[in-house]
Amino acid sequence: MEKRTQIYQEGNTLRTRIVTVPTKEEEILTLPKLQPKTQPEPQTRKLNWARLAVFVLMLSLTLAFAGMCVGFLSLNASVTSSKHNIYRLEQQLAQLKADNQMMENRMEAEIDLAEVYEIATEELGMVYPDANAQVSYSEQIREYVRQYEDIPGK
Repeated sequence: MEKRTQIYQEGNTLRTRIVTVPTKEEEILTLPKLQPKTQPEPQTRKLNWARLAVFVLMLSLTLAFAGMCVGFLSLNASVTSSKHNIYRLEQQLAQLKADNQMMENRMEAEIDLAEVYEIATEELGMVYPDANAQVSYSEQIREYVRQYEDIPGK
């Protein structure tokens, strides 16, 4: 075996080491030695930090998108629930209107207007007003009459 000096670069410095080099006969008989793993260069570390930053950014965007999807689904469920509630209340309103109309028709069928007129005129002495019973007046100050104000005389 021969001993040789080998120059190699480590970082920004050049270093030397003594290496034993096998002769041709020995080279055939021996297997090559495995080189020990060296630490990655600083440029690779920077590249790893850049990859990590991109990964964190993508993860953040993915989580934000997932949060927006969950919010959308929640809002959609709320709107659907509100629509069902409105539909149920509209059905209830339609049923109440139908019941009210039916009750009004039944009440109108039970009331006899001729009987009401007879009771009012004969038993209670009510009469239709004649032309002299109506009093008209005009007020020059305002265009409307207040509810509890005195009515002006003739």
